[in-house]
Amino acid sequence: MSEDYSAHYKRFHNESEEHAAEMARWLCTYLSDDLPDDRSLPALDVGCSFGFGLRALKMVGFHDIRGIEISQQQGEIARRSGCEVSVVADAVEYLNEHPAQFGVILLLDVLEHVPVNAQINLLNAIRGALLQGGRLIMTVPNANSPLAARWRYIDFTHHASFTEHSLHYALGSAGFEEIRLDNAKGIGAFPARLWKKSEWKALRKWLVRSAWYQLFKAELHESEDVDQICFELNLKAVAVKEGQIIASKFASGKF
Repeated sequence: MSEDYSAHYKRFHNESEEHAAEMARWLCTYLSDDLPDDRSLPALDVGCSFGFGLRALKMVGFHDIRGIEISQQQGEIARRSGCEVSVVADAVEYLNEHPAQFGVILLLDVLEHVPVNAQINLLNAIRGALLQGGRLIMTVPNANSPLAARWRYIDFTHHASFTEHSLHYALGSAGFEEIRLDNAKGIGAFPARLWKKSEWKALRKWLVRSAWYQLFKAELHESEDVDQICFELNLKAVAVKEGQIIASKFASGKF
């Protein structure tokens, strides 16, 4: 019996052009500081799903863009939007057949779907497919989040969630040396305009995260720097293959 993963994905993402454009615009903002300045570099989205990441890359000026997907259904949806997508049986095999070809590779909400004993192998294959100084930009479920358990088990095909330590270990074990994890959002800023009803949701979120922060402070060893822990639903990481780093805000130390 074949599984159709798009049946789960469609619970959160519809196939409309409006939704796809909205997701692409959000990804443009989310990824902008991490992308290389040279938009002529070849880019690959591993596990591209409905093609939101591919659209975002195109919107910010990349033109040599392709995606790979193991789901026939999702690959077809991405293709219908005009994206160049290959449906592959084995992502690692595809990557190994394209050594040192890409300046940037996206791996957004994908690694958690890979069995734990195969995750480092996939990351190593991605590293092999990158140009010298090229970078991997990736997201995974964050085990530090207040909703970590729900985010880990919301998807039947998830195998893991990650802390900053376990994600750094996986990337380092795959051969990446320059690794940066986005810890920009811990508690977040206190909402300043509480007279506006639209700010009440932000206040509730701030209060929850403040309590969560205190729990971490109470339970973790004092050697842990809680201020460096991200409480977002996802962790984001950028990992660079050894060599001269291709110019971007990442290269200047900004996340």
